Amino acid sequence: MTITADSLTQAREALIAFSRQKFALLTQIHDQSRKIYDLEREVQKQATAAARAQDALASARIEIEALRSMVPDEDAQRAFESLTQFLSAPAQSQPELRVAA
Repeated sequence: MTITADSLTQAREALIAFSRQKFALLTQIHDQSRKIYDLEREVQKQATAAARAQDALASARIEIEALRSMVPDEDAQRAFESLTQFLSAPAQSQPELRVAA
């Protein structure tokens, strides 16, 4: 096998073409790795936000349960309404009650 100027020129052109191709592929890899990094950061942000939202939801559920126990039931509501009516009625309508002064 002899080395000629044509074969050397072709080899050189092939090396240049491969070098350009390699550079283009490395650029694409770099771009893809940057995109992957950005996506991983976004996923981390979303995971953090989801964890905070879950914590807030758990706190809200606890607060709702605490408030729910404070809501009067039917019997307590009726007793309050009866007491309100009783106290707002004139004193003459209930002569059996005397206020000691």
